[in-house]
Amino acid sequence: MTFGQARNLEDIRQQSLGIADRRYMPAVVEKVRIINVNIEDWSVDCVSEYANKRFFDVQVMSPYFHFVNGEGIYAMPEVGALAWLCKPSSGQFAPEFLLGYMAPFDEENVNFRAGRQTLNPGDIMMRTRDENFIILRRGGAIQIGSTPTAQRIYLPIQNVIRDFCENYQLFTFGGELLWETDRDDKTTTGDAPTKFSLKAKAQADDPQHIAELTIGSHGESDPTTLNLTIWTSGEEDREARVQLRITKQGDVTWEVEQNHVVNVSGNYEVNALGNVALGAQGTAEMRSTQGTNILSDLLTIIEGKTGVTIKTAGALTLAASTISMGPPGVGAGTPQSSIKGPKLLEAIDAIVNAIDTAANSAPLAALKSVKVAWETVRPTVSNPNVLT
Repeated sequence: MTFGQARNLEDIRQQSLGIADRRYMPAVVEKVRIINVNIEDWSVDCVSEYANKRFFDVQVMSPYFHFVNGEGIYAMPEVGALAWLCKPSSGQFAPEFLLGYMAPFDEENVNFRAGRQTLNPGDIMMRTRDENFIILRRGGAIQIGSTPTAQRIYLPIQNVIRDFCENYQLFTFGGELLWETDRDDKTTTGDAPTKFSLKAKAQADDPQHIAELTIGSHGESDPTTLNLTIWTSGEEDREARVQLRITKQGDVTWEVEQNHVVNVSGNYEVNALGNVALGAQGTAEMRSTQGTNILSDLLTIIEGKTGVTIKTAGALTLAASTISMGPPGVGAGTPQSSIKGPKLLEAIDAIVNAIDTAANSAPLAALKSVKVAWETVRPTVSNPNVLT
């Protein structure tokens, strides 16, 4: 025998009892309007639409609710909402409750839309009159937003999360991430300064950040577009140790309080259309294992205030059409006096003769060959401007 079938005469008699015998009344459903909301006890006061009957402390029903720790899906209604009220059949003292809510019929447009957004079959939406919303869309997409300009969309295709907003702020124990748009309520265009900033802490309980990166507008009078600052610590008395500034004109400024090391596995090349200046208060050193070339299309000057020393374990070659030696003059690179042509030969003759005279003594007798060798190779120069 299946469930619900009478098995004996008593069952048949109980099933045949009428309303009067069972002391049950027919359930009544009425259209009501909410006139008061009792926030503390989750009930409403309402009045019927046609009979003008009043109902007080009516329980607000929910799609699902459990009395343990407020579990469920529920909403607090507002005054003026239309609802269906049910008077249960379990006796005249049974409390009324709201079955659900309804939309008024729009006679002008002949529909029950009542301002609701168009949804596709299967979509589920939660929304207030202030236009903040949550939409669970068929296909797996989720939209959560405060306004159409401030919302997040979750897309199941490639697991994409998209954020749309005017200002974005992320605060964590480790730092902050901000996208800021500086505009007032009267700004109606996109012409507003914006800035992105990323701040990081070394320790979660530090009062300040140890590093900060800002990109965008730094003020109308400040041309800086990117600024990176590294501090000594996250304490209040921190000091800046590294700062990088890049302007929209193309200027780049590095300020480093300690060492700056660049390690390059390949080639390192610097090209400048303007001047290049390298300055050091300490020692400047340039090292190379395969040779060093200093190339210039114009005059090249190596100047030392106390002296210049050129050291080589091999040969030293000076290749030039003219070589000048002597104290510096008024013009850069122009010697005050030089020994050229016959004067140079005369100076060399004097040196050779001095060596020959010194060779008259027995210990230096071997130097007698110097004068003989010089007289063999001594050139004849008539032009006084030629340096031999």
